Amino acid sequence: MRVLLLIAAVLLATGCGTAAGHTPPPSAPTDLTATDLAFLDLVIPQNESALAVLTLTANRPGSALRPMAAQVEDRYRAELAQVRELLARTGRQESDQHDGHDMPGMITAAELTAVGFAEGTAFDQQLKALLRTQFEEARTVARAELSSGTSKPVLELGARVDSTRAEFLALLGDAPRSP
Repeated sequence: MRVLLLIAAVLLATGCGTAAGHTPPPSAPTDLTATDLAFLDLVIPQNESALAVLTLTANRPGSALRPMAAQVEDRYRAELAQVRELLARTGRQESDQHDGHDMPGMITAAELTAVGFAEGTAFDQQLKALLRTQFEEARTVARAELSSGTSKPVLELGARVDSTRAEFLALLGDAPRSP
């Protein structure tokens, strides 16, 4: 009898034998609306495309945007981890529905290539233009979440995206010009 109880305890502890409609842990947001999911689905490609261009500054010792880019890069990576954690906790798969789309806030492969070939002040100018558009569009998407979303953790992320992009825009405006 003890063996059967031990096996049952192990199966329950590892998730085997639970009902198909089991309740997620209390910390998991279960109230994701289409708006919440759309916001999460957009944060991923927006951040990934921005990270691709931000990493170019690491190889540009003369870029006046290097310190700002490093700061932004750290924040974007933290947001991506949070979005992926939220999706995982809700049992949702990461969507690639915006992969390859040329839409505001997404830095395209062609734009990445063009800025990659730019040098000196042209690099900083192109990077600044791409980042400005990305920051502004990220605020637009975040504000849509704030006005129509319902999930508390996703709304908190939306508020953080909106405020950090406003901060990034200010940093971008204050960034010194390359020599």
